[in-house]
Amino acid sequence: MTPDEARLLVIEGINYAAYHGTDSALHDSDKNRLFGSGHFNSGQAVTESSPWAEGDFEEKMADLLVWANMMTSVPSFAEAQHLLESEESVIGRIVRRAKLVATSKGS
Repeated sequence: MTPDEARLLVIEGINYAAYHGTDSALHDSDKNRLFGSGHFNSGQAVTESSPWAEGDFEEKMADLLVWANMMTSVPSFAEAQHLLESEESVIGRIVRRAKLVATSKGS
């Protein structure tokens, strides 16, 4: 698995948790922030700002990643996080933060 494939997998897991846990999927801008570049362009018109953009974005994404990890047991999802964990990037920090949150909650 390449780092970009890992990013896509983790982002989709976070998006799944956002949509199913809060009924508010990530916007392209959120996904691009996680990916680290302008990779996503769905062409959908944005009528309101993302609820995820305000406040501590990385904390919110880490919480969603914890939820995503509880919702799936797909080995490639864990492998993707392991691959990104040591990166000094937004998504790398989120993976590390989610791991700390899960550990502190006893997950």
